[in-house]
Amino acid sequence: MDNIPTIDINDINLENIFLHYTSKDNIYSIFKNGLEPRIGENAKGLEQTKKVFFTIGEKNALIIMDVWLKWLMSRPKNKYIYRLGAYFMKQSYFPKFIYDVIFKFYHESNKKFIMACDTLKEILDNSCYLVLDLEENVDYDFEDVDEVKKQAFPRRFLKGVYKYNSDLNSNKMEYWNMHTYSNKVIEPQKIKLLKFQQDISAEKILKYLIDKNFDYVKENLELLYKYYNYIYQEGEK
Repeated sequence: MDNIPTIDINDINLENIFLHYTSKDNIYSIFKNGLEPRIGENAKGLEQTKKVFFTIGEKNALIIMDVWLKWLMSRPKNKYIYRLGAYFMKQSYFPKFIYDVIFKFYHESNKKFIMACDTLKEILDNSCYLVLDLEENVDYDFEDVDEVKKQAFPRRFLKGVYKYNSDLNSNKMEYWNMHTYSNKVIEPQKIKLLKFQQDISAEKILKYLIDKNFDYVKENLELLYKYYNYIYQEGEK
């Protein structure tokens, strides 16, 4: 860790920060070879090309966590069923009432919510945040498209897992769901490891960001607010 460039969260402008989170196991490889574009396990059947995803600004870093909770609640546990479902949802002949019933059940299930919270907490405990020094028109393009939006997924499905006021009539990507050019590797010199009080844990940093923007989370990010209460309030009892 001594040779890895770091930056403290209190020494950076959080309104314009470009953040990407990844497993702590990837740190040494990333700072040796760069941040490589991939289609992650949860994006198989959704994304079409390999990219590096990131968010812009602290509020969008919070939004993506709220969206992740929605996604974890919507995603079948079985990988085969998940990929099959991702395929059939794009087919015009697939009966829409089926996924309506399934998603309604998932989103209203307290058991599913708790499972999503526990899964996200485990992911964050084993993850870290990277601060990316990206250049427009070199590493990314604000006019680039969201590959999930442009496919034939039902709008009611996207509405259920995207940000509450996302523009689903536009294929453009949004600040909470940005990505680099396809197949673009981010060079090590454009990356720093984010820390908070000498801790690199994404879980600790997320809690700091929630505490710093608590009213915003409470008013706008229902699931993340419930996650915070479940993990930090109920968990401390």
